[in-house]
Amino acid sequence: MPKKTDERQITEAYLKSVDQTVSIIEKDGRNPTVEAVRGEIGGSYSKVCQALRIVRERREEKRRLAETAPDVPDTVRDLFEAVWSQVYRVADEAAAAARKSYAEELKRKDAEIEERETALAKVDSENDETTQSLEQAKQVAHDAKLRTTDLEGIIGAQERELAVLKGKLDERDMILNGLFHGNVLGDRQ
Repeated sequence: MPKKTDERQITEAYLKSVDQTVSIIEKDGRNPTVEAVRGEIGGSYSKVCQALRIVRERREEKRRLAETAPDVPDTVRDLFEAVWSQVYRVADEAAAAARKSYAEELKRKDAEIEERETALAKVDSENDETTQSLEQAKQVAHDAKLRTTDLEGIIGAQERELAVLKGKLDERDMILNGLFHGNVLGDRQ
């Protein structure tokens, strides 16, 4: 589940900065995605995503308000009411078709954004888990190196002790051989 940013943490100044960045990106002919906005102003994915969503909603509201037909001035109403109604009806039909198309596209894009946010949150979570596993593996490797060093020390000590014992055994064999050969020579005489 994606982490949600508390809307209270997003200030009006930050929203204004995001709105200005979106305008700049659109003027450059680019799509104002979360990644594009984040590339321009920085910040966490969650915060930029939430702010971009608020900016888009505000822009849509302004667009809707701007599309509302103004009242015909009283002085002109009687003369042009029929023409005004006809022109507005035709324009409204065209705008309604465009709004419907735009609304459907916007819903599709919002669903796509939500899907990508979820995937991004999953990747972030997997990255955290991988980082934690890596740290654990590093600790295990470090512990293994320490244990290896300890065992090498023990083996070295055992080898030294074995060499000392072998030297004593060789010395004993020489003494015994000397005694044995001395006894064998004495028995022959």
